[in-house]
Formats: sequence, C-alpha cells, structure tokens
Amino acid sequence: MNTETHSEDRRILRRIFKIAIPHLSVRGDIDHVRISARFARLLLKAEGGDEKIVLPAILLHDVGWSAVPAESLVLAYGVRAKGNRFLKLNRTHEIQGAAIAKKILFDIGYPGSLISIIAAIIKRHDSGKKADSIEEKIVKDADKLWRFSKVGFWEEAKRQGISPMELHEYLSKKYHGWFFTQKALEIAGNRLKHRGREMRSASQNIRSGYPASNL
Repeated sequence: MNTETHSEDRRILRRIFKIAIPHLSVRGDIDHVRISARFARLLLKAEGGDEKIVLPAILLHDVGWSAVPAESLVLAYGVRAKGNRFLKLNRTHEIQGAAIAKKILFDIGYPGSLISIIAAIIKRHDSGKKADSIEEKIVKDADKLWRFSKVGFWEEAKRQGISPMELHEYLSKKYHGWFFTQKALEIAGNRLKHRGREMRSASQNIRSGYPASNL
C-alpha cells in the first residue's frame, strides 16, 4: 500500500468515526470503540484479513445502541444481563446497528460490495455463535478484548456496579471459549494477568492508606 492510499484510507476511517460519535455517545461507547479498533489492528497484523471490512465494522459495530430506549440500556449491559428481555434488546442493537452502518457507509460513498459484508458482520457481532470469515472473527474478538484492556476492565466494573474481583473471575472463567483467533486468546490471557496485578496493587494501596484517587 502506497503512502497516498494509506492516508486516504485513514481519512475515510476518521470520517466514519466522526459520523458515528453521536450514536456511540448514547451508551458511552466512544472509548470502547477506540480501544477495540486498536485490538482489531493487532489481530489484522497477526491473523490477516481485509482492513477495509474489519476497521469500518469495528468502528460502527455498536451504533445500534442509539436505537434502544435509554431506560432499557441498563437491562442490556454487563455480566449480569440475561433473560429474554436482554436477548431482545441485544438483537435490536445489532439489527438497528447494521441499518445505521449501511446508511453511514452509503452516504460517504463506501464501496457497495463491502457495505453488505460489513452490515452482515454487525448484524450478528454479539449473537452469532459462528464466524464465516477471518474478518468476522477479528471483529468479534476485538469487541470482546475491550473488557480485558486497562481502561475497559475498570470502566466495565464501575459501569456494571460490580467489584473488579467479580469481573476478573467472570472473565477468567469465560475467556477460553470466547475467542475465534489464537492471537486474541493470547492477548486476553496476558491482559488478565496485568489486571490481576493492578487489583493487588490497588488493594495494597488502600490498606496502606493511599486515597482511591491515586490508584
């Protein structure tokens, strides 16, 4: 890829993200998407795949939460979210997200042959138990890796109203069966070790009398 093409691709991605921000702000997903996109780039480098599919898909995968009533968002989020109501709300954000993503990409003149592929990935990025392509695998894996990141882990615990220990135990039990790519599995395991050390450090600081704001 020459420099001019690379610069144009980055410009298009910045434009997509800028348009998506109002949709992502509804549930506070801006940091989630930024960090997931960084993981997606790592997975692309390790696993291959078409970044013209993966990167727009990861930037737009959660725009559908903007179509869910604000009072219902708490029911569709977190490790404790479950039941038919949760499943319905989750599917709503996938289906509406695919429609919103299609419109955004169409409006900016993105290649039509790629729009349908991207929308299909978004439409089942949470609910789909299988992945039909390396691109879909990467989007699903990058999305989940957010909660293993430093920002994501502590933000998830805070937003869900659970202890870091509860979240760490949950992720430790679940992550082996979550990922489609070997690289994502490796990253998750490594990040869990880091989060464990952070929790121990935080606990020691609290016992030593350091204020929580310094953690």
